[in-house]
Amino acid sequence: MAEEIGRHGATDYAFVLTALLGDVDERVRSTAAKSSRELGAQLVPLLQQVRRSPLPARRGALEALAEIGWHTIEPVDLALLHRFIMSKLACEAPQPIPAAKECLWWALPTDDQAAVLDAFGLSDPVPATVAMGSAVALDEHRPLEECERVYVSPVLDGWTLVFGDSASHYPRDDRRIHELQQSDIWQTIMVNESDAVKTAWLTAMSRPSKEERCAQLSGRFGAAHWYEEAGDHDSGGWCIAENGETIRTAHLEDCVHEELTLYGDPHPSEQGLRAEPVSEWLRDHGFAPDAWNDIVSGAPYTAWDAQWAEFQHRTGIPDAMTPMRIAERASVGPLTLGPHTRIALTERGRQGGRHRGALPI
Repeated sequence: MAEEIGRHGATDYAFVLTALLGDVDERVRSTAAKSSRELGAQLVPLLQQVRRSPLPARRGALEALAEIGWHTIEPVDLALLHRFIMSKLACEAPQPIPAAKECLWWALPTDDQAAVLDAFGLSDPVPATVAMGSAVALDEHRPLEECERVYVSPVLDGWTLVFGDSASHYPRDDRRIHELQQSDIWQTIMVNESDAVKTAWLTAMSRPSKEERCAQLSGRFGAAHWYEEAGDHDSGGWCIAENGETIRTAHLEDCVHEELTLYGDPHPSEQGLRAEPVSEWLRDHGFAPDAWNDIVSGAPYTAWDAQWAEFQHRTGIPDAMTPMRIAERASVGPLTLGPHTRIALTERGRQGGRHRGALPI
């Protein structure tokens, strides 16, 4: 639909857009609203007119305006939305944030949110419910790509959590770029990529790594951690830094093979947890290496938790080290995020405009 409207003009397809934005099927409305984002400013007057009308599409028009940019929403609607969000925050109970299982997050032992925003190069914070912040964190999560917005939590047991990665406020390091262009990766792999891919890779790699940023943040806040859960075939890990120095770093290849590589001295949060894969632990403790695989082979996935609990009771095998378990012990686990949560723009987000997107409240 967006391509057709783009070729012929928004007004020619006004009746189609209005019909779709007023559809009773939420999925149809959402698709129409997201299509509006591709067209941008040329649709704004039409959508604002629909929003002021009594048409069934007025709700969908508000969603479409939000997708284009929150600045396109008229003041009366912004005031109503702000009041509604603040009323939700006033009575919101803590709830889990699913984004913690999928995206990178940072933990800082501070209640100074202004300092956190400054440290990450963030701006334009707005009040957000847990549902809004969760949606932002999940929507912005793109592996190997910096997000435009991040989700900043309230203070939880003395810690502030930041979901998302923001490095664009660090300038490119020309020295690193020169070294990268002399590297084997540049000569063998990147040589076949497009100029756009090369530029993006050089820019990302020329800025401080997550470990370097973690150490820098710890110099300002006394301590700083980052965590990222590993998927079935995606890597993850964590880093713990104190007083400007990295104390412990872990790289987890994926959650299936449990290939964990640890750097630095052991941290107290690791006590009682297992670093080696299940088969290695079983072999080293007198059990058949495939004992667990034999149990779950062919068993329904829904029964694994109960079977694992019984298996642990019988063998004494500890739980594995994971970013979430380490976070729960070393800082605070992002299992419950309460009211007064904030989302904020990164440098990349500022370059792209302003807040946008129809978020659940």
